[in-house]
Amino acid sequence: MIGTVLGNRYEILSEIGSGGMAKVYRAKDRYLQRIVAIKLLKEEFREDSEFLKRFDTEAQAAASLTHPNIVQIYDIGVDNNRYYIVMEFVDGITLKEYIARKGALDWKEAVNISLQVCSALAKAHSRNIIHRDIKPTNIIMTSEGIPKVADFGIARSLVSETDTVRIDTIGSVHYSSPEQARGGYTDEQSDIYSMGVTMFEMVTGTLPFEGETPVSVALKHIQEVPPVPSSIKPDIPQALDEIILTAMAKSRQDRYATVSELINDLKKLQSKPGSTVDILLPEIKKHGRPETRNIQEPLEEEFVMASNYKKPSSTGKRSKSNGNSNKFVMPVIYILLIATILGSIGYFVKMIINEIVGETTNTQEVVLGNYVNRNIDEVLLELESQNIRPVEVVYEPSDTIPENIVISQFPTADSTMKLGGYTTLRLVVSSGAETVEIPNVEWQDHSVVKLKLEDEYKLKVVEVAEFNDEVPAGLSIRTDPPAKTQVKKGTEVTLYWSKGPEKKMVIVPDLIGDTYEQALKKLMDARLKLGETFPKGSEGHRGKIVDQAPKAGETVVEDTPVVLYFEEKVEEPGGNMPIPGGHSRTITIGLPQEYNDSETVRLRVILTNVRTGDQTLYKDLASVPVTDFPYSLIVPVFPGSETNVRAYIDDILVYDKTY
Repeated sequence: MIGTVLGNRYEILSEIGSGGMAKVYRAKDRYLQRIVAIKLLKEEFREDSEFLKRFDTEAQAAASLTHPNIVQIYDIGVDNNRYYIVMEFVDGITLKEYIARKGALDWKEAVNISLQVCSALAKAHSRNIIHRDIKPTNIIMTSEGIPKVADFGIARSLVSETDTVRIDTIGSVHYSSPEQARGGYTDEQSDIYSMGVTMFEMVTGTLPFEGETPVSVALKHIQEVPPVPSSIKPDIPQALDEIILTAMAKSRQDRYATVSELINDLKKLQSKPGSTVDILLPEIKKHGRPETRNIQEPLEEEFVMASNYKKPSSTGKRSKSNGNSNKFVMPVIYILLIATILGSIGYFVKMIINEIVGETTNTQEVVLGNYVNRNIDEVLLELESQNIRPVEVVYEPSDTIPENIVISQFPTADSTMKLGGYTTLRLVVSSGAETVEIPNVEWQDHSVVKLKLEDEYKLKVVEVAEFNDEVPAGLSIRTDPPAKTQVKKGTEVTLYWSKGPEKKMVIVPDLIGDTYEQALKKLMDARLKLGETFPKGSEGHRGKIVDQAPKAGETVVEDTPVVLYFEEKVEEPGGNMPIPGGHSRTITIGLPQEYNDSETVRLRVILTNVRTGDQTLYKDLASVPVTDFPYSLIVPVFPGSETNVRAYIDDILVYDKTY
């Protein structure tokens, strides 16, 4: 596959890895001049029409996801029955490799990574896209330490119409939810369970369940209670124990209902790591869940309670003394509690009576004015002069009410209010229309920018495509209004994106009777490309051209490929025999030292017209014995333009010269 061009656009450079359903390659997007990753489906999936239908549907849906923690899908295509997905190329390692390098992550770093991954899941779930295969090998850590979730939509493409999935690989079963292990219905709570297992592995460096076979591991997910993370690594806070075990609850009722609930608890832990669990994490569902602390040391509260009943003593006398003291302490405590309660009741009763009968000095009543549609500064001065308090001012955005104008009040106008009483005058004030600043969109994928402006900035986007000689095709040029302009949410913004340089119409030259080199020169001069050659493998053929398509004299768009039909092959000239119709050079290609005499190599020679930038694959020899090196070859060099000649041996550049 190395050197293959998919969709006449993506050049395969090297293989990155291989999975159960596809191989992943590093490739170059020739149009946008950027490095991408391409996932190419394996042959066994190409004949499954139902799978291909779901694959295309889910990949299209996943391509709509734009999030800083999601690997972006750029394109989907088919080339010679080869189905592929073009994705963002992420320079980094998997989270699995990252954990292996560190042994286990510091719990604070694990929480930070988890928050970013959960944010990606929340975005996907909001679009009704379920990942179904969350695990550290599907999370890539960039060189800046940012996690990116890969394979959105791919796992779902493997499921049937009943939305069930069969987990049959040892890599995925360690992270599968109980319902996945049973082959049952899966939804966003299945992703939450897998996220819980991933967090468990991050903080402990181990998996919660191990087994000799995938089936044994799946049964443990269904039947067994996972260990408490802090029983493996004692420095893990109890709150994080609770979060992970709640995410991994067997029953959906005990598990987090949404990723947002999980995010809330992680944020609370991140902001207040030392707080008490019950106060810190109200989202955690404790009722109906099996107790998981029985394998760890008793909690500190349990030690305190136990000390009241099982405190060891060196003599019986001391035990008796403690018993006598308890007899006096408990009645005293009850008396103090009763006195406190009675005192509080008396205080509030007195306050209420004072409010009713007007025994305080602040019982004067006033009639409230109408403060709606007035400036808040003017209203506050008036209230201060009348000694009206307390006053609560609340700001809310409004598209219709100007900034700093009162929208509503409570109590309403003409109501009576006791000065200094318990009633608070509440004023809702307009903070003006909610605005956003238009971001800089230059040289970014226009489809990604459009979704970003709509989803994150809540703007209405109108796209306009135009020719541009500088910005590559598919990338954004500018917006109207321009970048950094403050506009209201819902404002219509025009997004201009490039269709690339405007291509001109050219006339196809007559190539009948020409040799390959003569035709190549005419095509380059006419700003046309060489198309397929027949018979197959006729590149560089020395025979005459007997037909062409398009025909001579036709008007076509520049860069259109022209198909050539040759007569029967003739023997290629050797030595320094000149090429008819042009100039030629004989080049000698050496062999790198690491190859031995028992090997063959692939030899490719690429010609580039320096003036136009057009490239032509002049030679592509799959198996050249190393004994044929140094290898001599005649290449065409045309007058009036410079020709760059590059030769590759197994993708290693071994010759680069311009004539």
